[in-house]
Amino acid sequence: MIFKIVFTSAAALSLAIAPSSADADEGDLQRLAALVDYVAADYPGAVRDGRVVAQTEYDEQRGLVRDAAALARALPAPDAASRDALLADLAAVERAVDGKQSPGAVLAACRAARARLVDRFGLTLAPSAPPSAERARNLYRDACARCHGDDGRAATDEARKLTPPPVSFRDGERMARISPSLAYHALTFGVKDTAMASFDTLPASDRWSLAFHVVALRHDGADARRGARLFAGARAPLAPTPSRLAAISDGELDSLLAPSLPTASDRADAIAYLRRDASFAEAPGGQFAEARRLTARIPSAAPAERHALAVAAYLDGVEPHEAALRARDPDLATRIEAAFLDLRRGIDGGEDKDALGRRAAAIALLLDRADERPAGAGVAFVAALTIALREGLEAALLIAALLAFLRKSGRQDAARLVHVGWLLAIPLGLATWWVAGALVAGARRELVEAVVTLVAAAMILGVSHWVLGKREAMHWVGFLRRKVTALAPGRSGWPLLLLAFIAAYREAFEVVLFYRALLLDVGAGARGAVAAGAAAGAVGIALVVLVVGRLGRRLNPRPVMLASSVLLAALAVALVGRGVRALQEGGFVGVTPLSFPDLSSIGVYPTAQGLAAQALMLLLVLLPSLPSLRRARGNVGGARSAP
Repeated sequence: MIFKIVFTSAAALSLAIAPSSADADEGDLQRLAALVDYVAADYPGAVRDGRVVAQTEYDEQRGLVRDAAALARALPAPDAASRDALLADLAAVERAVDGKQSPGAVLAACRAARARLVDRFGLTLAPSAPPSAERARNLYRDACARCHGDDGRAATDEARKLTPPPVSFRDGERMARISPSLAYHALTFGVKDTAMASFDTLPASDRWSLAFHVVALRHDGADARRGARLFAGARAPLAPTPSRLAAISDGELDSLLAPSLPTASDRADAIAYLRRDASFAEAPGGQFAEARRLTARIPSAAPAERHALAVAAYLDGVEPHEAALRARDPDLATRIEAAFLDLRRGIDGGEDKDALGRRAAAIALLLDRADERPAGAGVAFVAALTIALREGLEAALLIAALLAFLRKSGRQDAARLVHVGWLLAIPLGLATWWVAGALVAGARRELVEAVVTLVAAAMILGVSHWVLGKREAMHWVGFLRRKVTALAPGRSGWPLLLLAFIAAYREAFEVVLFYRALLLDVGAGARGAVAAGAAAGAVGIALVVLVVGRLGRRLNPRPVMLASSVLLAALAVALVGRGVRALQEGGFVGVTPLSFPDLSSIGVYPTAQGLAAQALMLLLVLLPSLPSLRRARGNVGGARSAP
């Protein structure tokens, strides 16, 4: 056997003391993951070609699958659907084992169950920071070499006295099925009926360092430097980070690399690089390297420094790449954003180092997924188009509403100032392109964006009150015309010019930042696709403005002005939500999550602060219309009661 890890008693204990809270205990989640990983690793030694070759081992596999299902049923689940999905995954594992299916089929079923634990139950079985090669060597020498030998062959005098003998870390067939996470399980829980005791008194970081070390021992004869070059050229869908490599065995790595590295010796060198170098790299690369570096520092940092590190990790390490990530995987982008907000709440709530380490590990796994989804030409085009439409459409609708408002109120001359306002935003946006990288970064970027957004919302509120403050049917159009025409040209037009400028510049500001980051993400080969996407987005925005303008000319003044005012009010509410969100991302405002739908595409986020601000804005928008509504009700009531 590889690691004869029998967790039957541990599972029974977990069933007896299962917590009743909504969150599953981390130890129970690890035990369940250990059971699943053990079945995946040891099943090939029990069944070959559909036949049982080791009956005792096969019976043990079947028993462990049932223990895993029992433990899963006792775990507190985030929701009924998650529990049902996990039990279905484990049932698939049981069918595969009972049906003596191929090791590949059993492995796939086990990996699906493990992925469910990560995605839906919050399992964070990955190192929160890169393991230490030096620390691992020292620990191995002091705690492991006596039995397993300095070279890992387990050919020592002490090993010969033990029954069963210690595993040889040089056994290629066995170790090809051992992932660092399975070795970590053995160090954490020990190995029943062997001399392998639990090392759970060691810090988790030390156990991870040891786990990666023993898996890497057999690769010391390969050419890791050559492997690094081969891996870089292979462009395999794999982030070479400790968090990603923790759950993958050498056999799985071999399968991942086979399409691009058909030669076995090339794959051996590439795997040696991943095990000996990449697994211990202090600064893993990738687009999200800065986010990883800063996040990994948080658990060990002084409490006073953690909040600032979390803010910088997201703003400097994630947000610059957000546009491209949202184009190729919007759900993952949302999950990463939520994970960082959860991390900050944990920091502000005073969570200890271990709890923050689990949060950091969970973020690292999400960043691995993001790095494994490269932005090609198609993604670059979609991202550029999305940026143009998402950021430009809001300003275009606002300007179109203002123009329709002025046209139907008889102030066509003031429309010129609206055009001047948004045109002035273009050169300033171009200037922002050159200074964005140096002067407007991180929290300062979020603060500038929030201020501009909230100012635009306030100005929209003032304009929308022109309409919502007077809704009487007989005097509505007349009032609006008097209001607009009574204002002296050159003075009344300035608020409109300023509003058009602020609204357009706010969008230009975000467009500049997103396009700068997108061009860095996609590289020189896809810059043409970015330009094409931006051009397509500009054409789409122009068409929207043209259609809205033509419709406005054909309709009567009242519905056009009412629709314009409602649109302005809706934009004001959305802008307030985005402004508060920018303040939250910059660390200037706290985050209190609520059970509310995430409607971020229209500026509605499920936080108490954002929804409260939007409720206040909505109240300010509707407040001027309440007296007229009461008078209208009174008139209707009087008419009905008249003889």
